[in-house]
Amino acid sequence: MLGRIWLCGQLIARYYFSTLFNRFFTLSAAFALVIPAVEACRYSVRDVGFADLGNERYTLRCFVSESKKDESGNRFSQAAKVLLGDSNVEFELSIQNLQEQRSILISPDGKRKYNITLPSTGSKIDQLEWSTIQSVIASPVRNDLTKKLISNFAVVLLIEGSDQLQTKRAQLAATEAIQAITKLMPKMPKPVDNPPVLMQLSVDQSLTESVLLWSLGMDTKAASEPQAVVLMGRGRRVGEMLRGGLITRTALQEALAVIGQDCECGLDRVWMQGERFPLAWGQPEKKAAFSELGFDPDNPKVKAEISRIIARGPNSRPSGNTQSASDNFDQLALGYSEDIIGIDEDIVSIETVPSVETEMKQGNEAIKKIKEDSKGISQETAGLRPLYWAVLLVVIVALGGGALVLLRNRD
Repeated sequence: MLGRIWLCGQLIARYYFSTLFNRFFTLSAAFALVIPAVEACRYSVRDVGFADLGNERYTLRCFVSESKKDESGNRFSQAAKVLLGDSNVEFELSIQNLQEQRSILISPDGKRKYNITLPSTGSKIDQLEWSTIQSVIASPVRNDLTKKLISNFAVVLLIEGSDQLQTKRAQLAATEAIQAITKLMPKMPKPVDNPPVLMQLSVDQSLTESVLLWSLGMDTKAASEPQAVVLMGRGRRVGEMLRGGLITRTALQEALAVIGQDCECGLDRVWMQGERFPLAWGQPEKKAAFSELGFDPDNPKVKAEISRIIARGPNSRPSGNTQSASDNFDQLALGYSEDIIGIDEDIVSIETVPSVETEMKQGNEAIKKIKEDSKGISQETAGLRPLYWAVLLVVIVALGGGALVLLRNRD
């Protein structure tokens, strides 16, 4: 009899603790699924290209003579305050003894300088300073280029050369690269509605865009060989500038494939830190980018997160040895990450970040559900307390009976 009671107690105890273990395992699995969902990266390389972290500013240095510092200097300062507020260009006024005023544009790294040609204003001499600053951040081509970068996956900028045969080969390479990437776009972590576009400038057009070409490392004067560069986001260059026979489908497709990658992959961060051309980024551009991306790239929280992403990834920029993606091209073109978190497309206002709030809300709901499950376990445990005491009483009785039997046998 005592043996049967002992066996029954063991079975009940095993069932009770097995139920608790299964519940605990379910909770652990739920937490394991919720935490990655909250922390997974929401940004692609293209998204990162829209962020302005404030550390890549051109410097426009304007020189005026001592005798004109009150007149011309004040106009320069006023124009800079109005025109450069929403741009990636900073203003400096330098007072020196010179015959005529001049201006230079300095690259963000401080290693390159470009002499700004003063625009012709006819009889409106008092508007010279305003025209000079305006020419640094805006032009018809750059304005059109900025619109295309916001609405399209990327832009391949092709500058024609005097050699027509090489120019046609470069045009064909760009077209084929765009067609190849367009087929791959649906498989990318964050698909974009509009594919890359080709923007081709003639020799005459390129001569009027010297600031744009200089900032992207291209020749500002007419050349026999064509030049090409891939741009994304807020005017950021992807990869190196290509010239002549180096403009191939493979090279362009490689750069375009990088743009579609998840920013949390092991890709060298130097691909996300190419030079940007000087441009104005006002309210129309901000609203258009917000509508296209589904988040505000100028939001401080977004910029802080992107800054951490760039900082903690592999970066070859300090050593100067740029890592090529050619060795990993198959993965760049086809092997996109499958651990993707969807972004809510509902847009409320430009001051909010819907994707972040949506994911946090989903995470909170999941955690709330886990808490409810935990509460259910607690209630179930409370309901099982009488059974627990019954099992404990049976065990005690069984142990007591066994002890009595041992004492009798000993006597």
